[in-house]
Amino acid sequence: MKMELATKQRITRNVILSLFIYVLPIALMFATFVITGQRPWEKKQHHTTQQTKSVNNKNADGNGSND
Repeated sequence: MKMELATKQRITRNVILSLFIYVLPIALMFATFVITGQRPWEKKQHHTTQQTKSVNNKNADGNGSND
């Protein structure tokens, strides 16, 4: 079965448009990094765990009352 020329062109146009829409945010992100000079992948993040006290005033019986 042979495809019509108009259908083939429409599919090609839609594929190109879809790829453009997919790549555009990634390209804009890297363009922003180049313009601003930011390199977030090189930053060292400090992962410290904080121990916090529970603010739960319920008793230890586990029945949910505040007695």
